[in-house]
Amino acid sequence: MSEQKVVKVFKPKDYETEFNPEAYLQFYYSSKALDDGTRLSLFALPMFAYMIQAKVPENLRQSLIDIGAGPTVYSAISFRDVVKRVYLTDYVEKSLTMLDDWLYQRTPFSWERAIHVIARTEGLHLKNDKEVNAVEEKARKLVENGGIFKADVHTKNVLILNNDQQKPKDQTYDIAVSVFCLESACSTHDEYKQALKNIIALINPGGYLILGSVIDDVIYNSGLSLVGDSKLFTLLDLDEEFIVKSMEENGMDLTTLKSYSLNNDGVAFFMIAKNS
Repeated sequence: MSEQKVVKVFKPKDYETEFNPEAYLQFYYSSKALDDGTRLSLFALPMFAYMIQAKVPENLRQSLIDIGAGPTVYSAISFRDVVKRVYLTDYVEKSLTMLDDWLYQRTPFSWERAIHVIARTEGLHLKNDKEVNAVEEKARKLVENGGIFKADVHTKNVLILNNDQQKPKDQTYDIAVSVFCLESACSTHDEYKQALKNIIALINPGGYLILGSVIDDVIYNSGLSLVGDSKLFTLLDLDEEFIVKSMEENGMDLTTLKSYSLNNDGVAFFMIAKNS
């Protein structure tokens, strides 16, 4: 009888040591991964960006902060024509390094396919590399104007600033984005509510929260190891009702709620305004 392989599942406390941002990008956002199936985030964020650009005056959509961006930059790409400053944040140092590498064009990872997907959602057809590069450069400029910062959703102020690090230009933000972060970072529903409260406190009155969540699942694959094994992390089991209730309890205006979900994919996206 063959010996059954024990599968290790990592917890929120293990992210700093066990999460591999390169493997994550290859598994979810590489050309091969996007050929197999497009991520809902690449549809939902451009759609929400379009809505905000259409109805929010320019002076009320200057800044965006992405909490728990990991090594991803699709929020900056999606909002490149909507805001003036984008702040990308994460808890994992290796992810912050990859964001820096993208900003200063040191990374081997290509966002080209993801940019094409986002552009198609926007109704654009990018004809050549020059047009793709122009989109990416515009996104880089926004992050140059904002910055890359360490963040911990379990701390009241969320951002963790080094003594030698320049403070962000903004202390509160017109838009906060957080995609697949809170259910990964939290082990209990009370922790989730407090972390969400910390994020919402960063949003200006009347500003927007965009939240992407895995629904009804307790585990996810963060990418493949060098030997081809899946690296699994826990997720907090969430449903849409709990998420919406938590947003309402923390000062968000339910009359403004927009949501997209793929039930067979177990993913939901929400956009909601903070009470003025």
